[in-house]
Amino acid sequence: MARQRRHPRSKRRRGRFRGLYKLLSILLIAAAGVLACVVFFRVNSVEVTGNVRYTAAEVIAASGIEMGDNLVVLPRSRVSAAICANLPYVESVSVKKALPDGVVLVVTERVAAASVESAEGRWLVSAQGKLLELDKGAVETIRITGLTAVGPYPGGMIQAAEGQEATLRYVGELLGELEARGLLAQCTALDCSAATSMTLDWGIYRVKLPRGGDYSYYLSLTQAALDSGKLPEGVPGTLDLTITEGKVNFKTEK
Repeated sequence: MARQRRHPRSKRRRGRFRGLYKLLSILLIAAAGVLACVVFFRVNSVEVTGNVRYTAAEVIAASGIEMGDNLVVLPRSRVSAAICANLPYVESVSVKKALPDGVVLVVTERVAAASVESAEGRWLVSAQGKLLELDKGAVETIRITGLTAVGPYPGGMIQAAEGQEATLRYVGELLGELEARGLLAQCTALDCSAATSMTLDWGIYRVKLPRGGDYSYYLSLTQAALDSGKLPEGVPGTLDLTITEGKVNFKTEK
């Protein structure tokens, strides 16, 4: 009995059908996934952690998140930026999705490092130069003189008066180093009015620093002098770093 041959054309047709079935299956699965994301993954709860100065309701309102928003396409970077822009004391926000319907906002707040003069009164400012609010005297910070903020507003970066741009840069570098070393609370005032130096009130001492330079190095020299045990105990004085490079000169107050 003769064997029946399969026609090559029918084989090609079945191959095309199998490819079409696979494509349709992939499209159906993708459509089902998109439909599930649109229908089921909707924001139903927002949790806020790490907030101290602001209430959870204030943080959520600043975020722009609404109940029912699509969780899958929630723009996390935009949410974080909105909160930081609207709430000056917020330094950063981590936006986490808690499937299937939750959002967690992890807030890191900044602290006021100093207060600076302006035409409207003194303003609280962070170590990074962000203006926080008018100083109401409720918190103790480093009181800066010899530097004036121009056009201040909450959440904006400090802008110095004409001719004080270099002073602002030096102050920012010094405040950053003080914050990094956890020394902000030990200092009470910073006088920037001199032409070649800045004077920092540090406990019972006045520390005379050069205008510009390596403030990390200057603070290391100062801390070494304070920890050396060579200073008269309990005697106020000036630690001068402007006379001899790399050396701290101590002079008692008269």
